[in-house]
Amino acid sequence: MGRQLAPLFFAAFLAYGYNNIFMTLTPSFVVAAGGTLAEAGLQNSVYLAAAVLLRFAFGPAADRWGTKPVMLVGLASFVLGGILFPLCAEFWQMLLVRCVQAVGLASFWSSATATVSEAAPPQARGRWLGLYRLTTSASLLLGPLVAFGLVKAAGFAACFWMLAGCSAVALTCVGAMRLPRRRRERLRVKSPCVEGSLSLSGVVGMAVTGTFVAAMGYGLLFSFGGTFISAAGMTENEGWCFTLIGLGGLAANPVAGILCDRRDARRLFGVHGLLMGMGVALFAVAASSLPALVVSGLCIGYGYAGAMVCAQAMIARQVAEGRQATALALQQNAIDVGIASASALYGAVFSVFGAAAAEPFVCQACLIALVGLLLAKRWASLAR
Repeated sequence: MGRQLAPLFFAAFLAYGYNNIFMTLTPSFVVAAGGTLAEAGLQNSVYLAAAVLLRFAFGPAADRWGTKPVMLVGLASFVLGGILFPLCAEFWQMLLVRCVQAVGLASFWSSATATVSEAAPPQARGRWLGLYRLTTSASLLLGPLVAFGLVKAAGFAACFWMLAGCSAVALTCVGAMRLPRRRRERLRVKSPCVEGSLSLSGVVGMAVTGTFVAAMGYGLLFSFGGTFISAAGMTENEGWCFTLIGLGGLAANPVAGILCDRRDARRLFGVHGLLMGMGVALFAVAASSLPALVVSGLCIGYGYAGAMVCAQAMIARQVAEGRQATALALQQNAIDVGIASASALYGAVFSVFGAAAAEPFVCQACLIALVGLLLAKRWASLAR
């Protein structure tokens, strides 16, 4: 199975890198083009909101016609978006191209995750989902760091066109990939865990809720972490923060996957949320302490990545395999709605208080920690 999924893992590494870099660079691109901080947050919100709407179509389409054609459409939109974005001169043009890229966000993520989940042995799903999400952290490890350096050396256009080329390579990898036969056989068999509606288990609803709140923190960091660091004069390359987050996630993905196969993933999800909340709180004071920045980035990356692995493992166990693309699309929607909400909400806040304001990070840290604590307590009571 490892060899069969290797092209998908590599394509996911490139696709995640594309998304991570665009999320971190586009706010700076908008500001450099004369836009406001509110517009910088708005373009990411439009991108994610469009993906949320499109995913209601692409999720069921992947369950009906297969995940591969849906992934190909998404990667093609990434190629086109990378070519067109640096040519944008007006803000409305940027929004239009971001909507084109939203096709990729809506179609690739949940389809790729469903492919891995359906191909993995039931007793090792957490492990394989953890390995797959390892590509997220691996792309984040160096992606923004290299991208910020490339922008300073050659400009935004060179960086965006390079990303278009990477997406073309990912498109080729998925096009040449052969899906495991096991997937097609298992789609005909209903899962013994769940039949019928996706809402049969309250666990899925709580996972989506926790995912939404954690994603708000992630959206705050990706949309305004770079401008916050720059305004505070913390480091010469804003990408270092995202490298630290990537390192934390790099460690969390395989560990959380293994733990989910052996322990209650529901309780683990709440614990990882608490850890992320602590990391976001530390980020608020990192402007005056480099050690705090290091610990913050590692905690955020470990907490967020681990929480997402736990959420996906829970959903994989609760939903029939023939409907997993749709179920995972709902969880991905929670991620994107959370990120979009944070981009819009905190964009307005930073416009009032300035790019160096620490209050948004403190407020979001409290929200994440509170929800993580409530979910951990709720699942502990359910276990008894």
